Amino acid sequence: MLEFIRHHRLQKGDRLPSERELSDRFGVTRSSVREALAVLDALRLTERRPKSGIFLRNALEDSGLDSLVIQANLDLPFDERTMRDVTEARVIFETHAVGLACARRTDADLDRLRELVAVYASRVQAELNVADEDVEFHLAMAAASRNAIIVRTLTPLFLMSFQWRRKYFSSSVIRRRSLADHQEFVAAIADRNVPRATALVQRHVHSASDEVLALVERNVQPESRNQQAAREE
Repeated sequence: MLEFIRHHRLQKGDRLPSERELSDRFGVTRSSVREALAVLDALRLTERRPKSGIFLRNALEDSGLDSLVIQANLDLPFDERTMRDVTEARVIFETHAVGLACARRTDADLDRLRELVAVYASRVQAELNVADEDVEFHLAMAAASRNAIIVRTLTPLFLMSFQWRRKYFSSSVIRRRSLADHQEFVAAIADRNVPRATALVQRHVHSASDEVLALVERNVQPESRNQQAAREE
């Protein structure tokens, strides 16, 4: 249905087909359509108007982060503008998060970060993909800021990049470079060196974004969840 909304360029206030029409269009039961509409309603994308039908409450581009995560989970690609916006948002939130982490981190936080870097290093040495470990490290670094809202904001930004993250970390060169950056992050946070840590965030995130956009421009397709599952089996 998200693909349908996007394909037909439906905007706020536009009426969607009825449950029966959607059921026929997608070849599913009306109960399945009803469940999907309940999710879209919970995301504040749609609303039911008595005796009128189902309408878009907000356009897709005005929807919340949760709807973007759902699009990523369904392997629906994002346009270049959205990907650039995600990078900009990550830089903003991670810059503040790492600055706070430098000031507020505890010994336990440092132990956790060092533990994650050790796991990361072992996977890099074994020539394994580190997409999941990368997310875990960055969220642990944000958690050291002691600001739960920052962590909860960054989490969907990472989930949105699932498709490209696997492809990005398929390069051994990138994995080694990322490991070196993570080691630098830990050192800067341990020293409470805010300028060094924040500069590293901007370099690290923008570098990754440039690499991903280069893949997009070369029309390299990201890895879907089904492809990943099949490969790992």
